[in-house]
Amino acid sequence: MQVLPIPEAEVYYDEHFLTDAEATALFDVLLRRRPRGASPALTPDESCDSHDHEDEEHRHSGPTLTQYQPLSWIPELLALKRRVEEATPLSAYANLNSPKLGYNAALCNLYRDGNDSVGLHADAEPEMGPVIASVSLGAERLFRIKRHDGSVVFAERLPNGSLLIMAGKTQLKFKHEAPKEPGITRPRINLTFRHIEHN
Repeated sequence: MQVLPIPEAEVYYDEHFLTDAEATALFDVLLRRRPRGASPALTPDESCDSHDHEDEEHRHSGPTLTQYQPLSWIPELLALKRRVEEATPLSAYANLNSPKLGYNAALCNLYRDGNDSVGLHADAEPEMGPVIASVSLGAERLFRIKRHDGSVVFAERLPNGSLLIMAGKTQLKFKHEAPKEPGITRPRINLTFRHIEHN
């Protein structure tokens, strides 16, 4: 796991977290299980959420505020969650003076092609915690982290099976995006693992 040299941010990156075969197999499973009839207002096209408390809704504030009704975990997601927890450095929590909490929720976004995107935003909802782990599956897409003044501090194409973890004050001091790329015709799935505090 590589620590990215971004002052005031805490970002960890593993370009080869899953093998290409593992990532492709998981992509196929999730694509087959994606929710039907998802709201056309969702950005990207279809989103689903799994977490430990199925009876509670929660909100995600990307470019627009979206509310999700959680679905039950599937075995493949539970197995991936455990691997992501094991890969998450202890420092991601130690630097927050917090015990390693693990993840109890996963948000799944489908980008059908390069016309689907997510605009510049921060995942700064207090109930979602400051440690966010993101697994990319399928087509490589550009991912950018920017300061609030618009300057780019990280811009990489996240490959199939990569893991990127944002921790510390990253969500407070930076925003991130996956911009439109009209030349891309293949789909991508992004899985975001979080620890949601339930009241």
